[in-house]
Amino acid sequence: MAQHKQIKHRLMKTVPGQVKCLDKTSRRAQKVYEKVNHIPFLPAPRRYNLTLSHSRRFIWFRVAKVGTRTILNHLKQSNISLEVQDVSQVYYPPKLYADYFKFAFVRNPWDRLVSCWLDKVVKHNMYRFKEGDREKMRQFENFVDYVAGLDIENCDRHLQLQSRLIDLNHVNYIGRLETFEADLNQVCKMIGVKGDAISRKNTSAKRQPYQDYYSPAIQAKVAQIYQTDIQLFGYQFE
Repeated sequence: MAQHKQIKHRLMKTVPGQVKCLDKTSRRAQKVYEKVNHIPFLPAPRRYNLTLSHSRRFIWFRVAKVGTRTILNHLKQSNISLEVQDVSQVYYPPKLYADYFKFAFVRNPWDRLVSCWLDKVVKHNMYRFKEGDREKMRQFENFVDYVAGLDIENCDRHLQLQSRLIDLNHVNYIGRLETFEADLNQVCKMIGVKGDAISRKNTSAKRQPYQDYYSPAIQAKVAQIYQTDIQLFGYQFE
């Protein structure tokens, strides 16, 4: 029994949002604890980018390039206590937060890729391309070829499948950037926050419509890359 108490104490100290990996000892401890107490504290099989509030009892699965700065800014302005503010690539135990409201936002994959390219390649060199390579990547078609060669399920979060950034087995609400204000207002109602006067952050007012960056061939290639998201979230090249 003393051993079981030690295991329980160790697991209870495993705060979601802080653990990035589990060693073999921790995994063995969790299995023993689950068998003894029948309370599964095992984390989800994947890591997520999370924002969490205990006082408002919600978890937000943050999807890069989908209004994240605006949402986080609005939560801060609403004086919401965020125990986990903006951590990345962490495990969390779904059973422990079964009664928390969980939400996420998604975006048209064709539009999201253009936004990432303009911000992370044209404006900044986030991927640290060498100068010659960066000039090549300033051509959108070449950047799409680069993305096509990535492991799209496990690459940089700005390019990763949106469906891999959300725990689809436990999410309660998925909003869309295309109806951002209305959907964020709905989320605010669910967590007891005023949603009016939402101030958009990090927007590119002068940007061309995403359709202008595509030829039929590039459109088809991106459709193949992000086929899973397109099918799951019902997006089209409009």
